[in-house]
Amino acid sequence: MTDDTFQDFEDDAQAPAHLKGMITAEIDVIRDIMQVVQMFLGESMVSGVVLLQELELKEKKEEN
Repeated sequence: MTDDTFQDFEDDAQAPAHLKGMITAEIDVIRDIMQVVQMFLGESMVSGVVLLQELELKEKKEEN
């Protein structure tokens, strides 16, 4: 089985300027969303891990 998927594309074809702008805008939106998600979930995860570590240390102290 041969892969003829890309034979229809021209080697020197260029995307229109408005398409480049739309793609760049979409990438910016995705980047912004990821920053917001990281800000809310990332800090919560760090806080949760610190809490679990403190609880583990407390349990070890109580055992001794």
